[in-house]
Amino acid sequence: MLQKITIIPFLLFLFISACKKEKDDPYIRSNTVEIGDYTNMLRHIYDSVIFYQGLPAIIDLDMDNDKIADVRLISLMWGSVGLGHHPRSELYCLTENVSISGYYTSDTTFFSFDQSSYIGYDSIVNIDEYYRYSYHKISDHDTIVNIKSNSFKVLVQRQHDKINQQDVFKTDSIILIDESYIFPPYTIYKQDTVIRKYEVYYNDCNTFPLNDVNYLGIRIMNGNEIKYGWIKLSIIDKNKIIVFETTIQK
Repeated sequence: MLQKITIIPFLLFLFISACKKEKDDPYIRSNTVEIGDYTNMLRHIYDSVIFYQGLPAIIDLDMDNDKIADVRLISLMWGSVGLGHHPRSELYCLTENVSISGYYTSDTTFFSFDQSSYIGYDSIVNIDEYYRYSYHKISDHDTIVNIKSNSFKVLVQRQHDKINQQDVFKTDSIILIDESYIFPPYTIYKQDTVIRKYEVYYNDCNTFPLNDVNYLGIRIMNGNEIKYGWIKLSIIDKNKIIVFETTIQK
């Protein structure tokens, strides 16, 4: 009987010690998250469509529930009557504590020239000249006109990819995808000849994929506290943004 009475206080001591240890040892945040694993993640489900309709469409994302927006996505249309109207999708990091996963690269601008001609009304010779600028070669005769080093691009990720301190992060305002455009021609009249000069710019390199579901890695820092997460989204027609979800570590 005495042995039983002695064991009860001992078990009670172990129970209290275990509870105290659990309370005193807080959850240690992992320094790596896997896209699609929601363990210890704060998740917001949106399923929202952001689309320009006369005015830019905007959605602000508060990923960590601190009442301060972290990331802004914008659907817009830019241009003019002469230049045409062009769809674009952008992303803004709204505070210096928020950054997006990406990489640095060198943007090389290539230049190419070509022309065509035909005989028009009253035997007028029409010459169309095209001055093309692109981030990739159009022909073997292209020349390099500019090299921009340390150009930051977002890193498009897939499910089961890892996000951690090994990634490159930057607080930035980023064009996710834009449209190529051509300026109205500059026309020169020379007796029986008309020359039209066109400047063409191609925005089709290192852009966000269209018509697919992808992820962007996000890092939020608050002092020594670092949290990782992602934004799940899709872009259709270059400026129709579908936001599916955001997650960030608790």
